[in-house]
Amino acid sequence: MKNIVLSVALLFLFPVAAIAGIGNLSKGSGAIYFKVKGEKKWAAASAGMDINEGDRVKTGSDGRIELLLQDGSRLTIGNNTEMEITRFLLDKDRRSATIFVQGKLRAAIAKFLGKTNMWVKTPTAVAGVKGTDFIVMNEGKANVLFGQEGTVEVKGNDKASVSLLPDTMTENTQGHTPIAPVKIEPNTPLADARKQLEAVTNVDAPVEWQEAGKLPQILARWNMNYGHYLADSGKYKEALEVFQIAADLTDIPEIVAESRVQRGTVYSRNLSLYQEALKEYQAVLDKYPQMPQAENALFSIGMIYKDMGEKEKAGEYLQRYIKQYPQGKHTSTVETLIKELEKEEGKQ
Repeated sequence: MKNIVLSVALLFLFPVAAIAGIGNLSKGSGAIYFKVKGEKKWAAASAGMDINEGDRVKTGSDGRIELLLQDGSRLTIGNNTEMEITRFLLDKDRRSATIFVQGKLRAAIAKFLGKTNMWVKTPTAVAGVKGTDFIVMNEGKANVLFGQEGTVEVKGNDKASVSLLPDTMTENTQGHTPIAPVKIEPNTPLADARKQLEAVTNVDAPVEWQEAGKLPQILARWNMNYGHYLADSGKYKEALEVFQIAADLTDIPEIVAESRVQRGTVYSRNLSLYQEALKEYQAVLDKYPQMPQAENALFSIGMIYKDMGEKEKAGEYLQRYIKQYPQGKHTSTVETLIKELEKEEGKQ
């Protein structure tokens, strides 16, 4: 009889994920859903449900879910989010997990005395976590991460990483290396965005869902301002990345068009990469011809071709500018340039 009792006890000292749930859905509010590994259909979720490797949870536009894992870690996903714990292992000496999320997640990872190998992944970023608390917002190709407690190593698709500390923010897009972490100062748009994300990833906190829906736009506009600061500081490559993050965070035409114009400006004025600049400006003309930014894009293309010595193309775009913007802000300059080009052509 003693041998039987001992055998049962030993089972619970080793990976419990193989014989029981790796955690449970401790809280939920709003529209929340659950899908067992291998199943195709989603079902309504409820508090107390066990979670196993490969199961998925997701939320609707007002949904939030808190998961309590066996090691005491808490994962809280915000609205319009889907998450899957693809791997989980816990025993007395080691702990490992891979958590995949698309949307908003706060991961409060419990401290552990043994070896830890835990990762939170989005489609374009990876965060190595242990005994830490942080928030990630994944929006399409872009990711924004806020450090709450401990140190989180964040990287894109390559090996280069940055250390996210408490009260700092880092971000990346398209799998690129994250930007150098930025200190979150009180009473700033960045601090306000973090406060909103803290509420969205807290099942018990009140949330104005309409305002929460503006988070990508708020962060995109912050990136536009930060990109200007970086460019003015001579950090041109960093500015290019931040402007791209702004464009990837939102599909608002005004922001996307302006981000491309600013990238074109950095490429042409600061880095003399004219072909790259032309691509950015041309994209504005092709995709956003009715936006105010199209005027600057058209003028800039004409100027680049002039600087490159391609007079015929320069004249083509400058004439096009006059036709489309006869009262434009660059009209007098363009008229002067066209006359100069005509004189040069007459001398040949």
